[in-house]
Amino acid sequence: MHAKRLVYLSVCTSLLGLIWLFFSLSAPVKSTSRQDVVKTYEVLVTTQDITIGRPYSASLFAWKTVNEQDLSARIDFIDKATFLMSTLKNTVAADDFVAGQILSPSDFLKPEQGGFLSVMLRPSYRAVSVPVDQVTANSGLIGPGDHVDVLLLASKEQELRSRGNETQSLYVKTIAQNVRVLAFNDALQLTRYMEKQKNNKGVLPDNSTVTLEVSPTQANQITLANQLGTLSMVLRSKNNLDTDNVAIAAINVDDILPAIKQVQPDIGLVEFRAKEKRVMSNAGTEND
Repeated sequence: MHAKRLVYLSVCTSLLGLIWLFFSLSAPVKSTSRQDVVKTYEVLVTTQDITIGRPYSASLFAWKTVNEQDLSARIDFIDKATFLMSTLKNTVAADDFVAGQILSPSDFLKPEQGGFLSVMLRPSYRAVSVPVDQVTANSGLIGPGDHVDVLLLASKEQELRSRGNETQSLYVKTIAQNVRVLAFNDALQLTRYMEKQKNNKGVLPDNSTVTLEVSPTQANQITLANQLGTLSMVLRSKNNLDTDNVAIAAINVDDILPAIKQVQPDIGLVEFRAKEKRVMSNAGTEND
């Protein structure tokens, strides 16, 4: 009797064990494997192709979510979480960019940074600076972004000497038309130029210069002309910049007032001696 109870107990225990094993095997197994979390960034990319020197505009860029692995080969990028977009104000593109390209802070140039002026130049053009004053710069009303003609006022010195200082040797010639003003002194943008004009109360500082965007030939002509006489800037209308280039003949005084023959002698050298004083004019004649 005792043995039978043990057998029954053993069978029941075995059955319970089999039932537990069946249900445990049929139940869904919870995965204990830990999936790695992929880190992402929101980075600044271009929405269209951008050419070098193009001013910053919010419409040219957008934020894009990118995996950290896709940024592993980049030295730097613009992260939305840490970057202040206000720092891109008044900047220009430092290179050509294609649509969808990931950008970095070094892809934008500020006016005070080196290389800013070079990216503002059109291909095959040069930047040349010429001295100006209150008169030759239209009282300082010419600023970055304007277009001007460059005029030379000069005289033929040898003709002056040989013809007794006659006014016919004075002439004005247009040596460059429709050239863009890149900078006024160190102001490369209109806002900075206006700020400096306000600080200077509209008066041009001494030794002021205007930097112009010119062709290589015009650069040579302007550099030579600067040694021959006085250069003046003539402001052009923005309404017809591309259609108002015409051949302009040189003008001398005889074209305006033919009756005027002489100008006041230009005293060049005052010579003092023990018992006399002689005044030599540039025409080579002696004045008492």
